[in-house]
Amino acid sequence: MDFDVKQVGQVNVASNKIIVYWLGGSGFIFKFDSGITVCIDPYLSNSVEKLCGFKRLSLPPLHPCELRFDVLLITHDHPDHLDADIIDDIFETNPDSYVIAPQSCLEKINHEQRFITAEPDKPFEICNLTVRTVPADHGDLSPDAVGYMMCMNDRMVYFTGDTALSEDVLQEAINVQPEIVIPCINGAFGNLSEEQAAVLLQKCNAKVSIPSHFWLFAEHGGSPQKFLDDAKRYSPQTKVFLLTPGQGQLI
Repeated sequence: MDFDVKQVGQVNVASNKIIVYWLGGSGFIFKFDSGITVCIDPYLSNSVEKLCGFKRLSLPPLHPCELRFDVLLITHDHPDHLDADIIDDIFETNPDSYVIAPQSCLEKINHEQRFITAEPDKPFEICNLTVRTVPADHGDLSPDAVGYMMCMNDRMVYFTGDTALSEDVLQEAINVQPEIVIPCINGAFGNLSEEQAAVLLQKCNAKVSIPSHFWLFAEHGGSPQKFLDDAKRYSPQTKVFLLTPGQGQLI
C-alpha cells in the first residue's frame, strides 16, 4: 500500500504500527496508531538558497499550509531544519500544536505556541507517546543540537539529527537499543557519513532504518546506495527503507 503525505490526516494506522513519511532532507512525519502525528525538521521552502546559495534538488512534497501535526520537533537552528519561511503558515494551520526545540530555536520563533525546551531530563508525554531529548554532536556549528527518541507501545524510534559519530555523546541513545534508527548520512558539515551511520545501526542493534539528509542540496552529499551497502556490511539484521519525498512507509 502506498502512503502519500498529503493524505496523512485521513490514514488510520494499524495497531502497534507506525507510518513514517519523508519530507526530503531531514524532514519527517511520524503517525502512530493512537492517531498522534509528529513532524521533525520540515524544510519546505527555498530559504537556504536565499541565505546560503544552496539550491533545492527536489521540490517539496507539500505546501506548508498542507502540513499537519500535533507535535513539532526541531533538532537545531540551522535553516534547513528550522525553516523560518514556513513558520507563520504551519503555526496558523496547527494552532494547538506543541513545539519541542533547543532554546536557540525557540528564541527565533515568535509565536504563541506551546513551547517546550528540549532538555535531556525532561521527557514529554502526549496520547501515550513519550518524546525524550538525546544528545547530538554537531560541533561548534550548533552546540545545542539534539536528537530525539519517540516511544509508544514499546516501539522506539531514534532520530539522530545532525551529529558526528562521537560515541561518548551518542552512548545514551545507543544504550536504549532503539528498534528504528533515522540517521543523517551526508558526511559533510560534521555529520555521519554513510559508513558511520551504518556503524551506528550496528551499535544500536537496529531492526529498521530510514536514511536522511541527502539529495536536498548538492553541497550536502550523501549516497543512499553506499549507505545500503554499508548497512549490509556492518548491520545485516537491519532492514533499510529508501523513501522518495512525500512517500510513507508502514513499519
